Amino acid sequence: MITHQQHVQELAYYLWLSEGKPEGQSARHWQLAISMAEKENNHPHEKRSIDPSEAKGSTEPEQPDQT
Repeated sequence: MITHQQHVQELAYYLWLSEGKPEGQSARHWQLAISMAEKENNHPHEKRSIDPSEAKGSTEPEQPDQT
């Protein structure tokens, strides 16, 4: 059985992948994953997307290209 911690870690990983593996965003991904996991616990029968564009809550503005 998957633990809550493992589930949050998996959600954060998929958020990171879906955003193109950006550096320096792990704390934001982790907090978003925690929020998503909590919502799943409150509504276990609802299907949830891990697409960050569908996530609710605060988001950081996109960082300018550093190249």
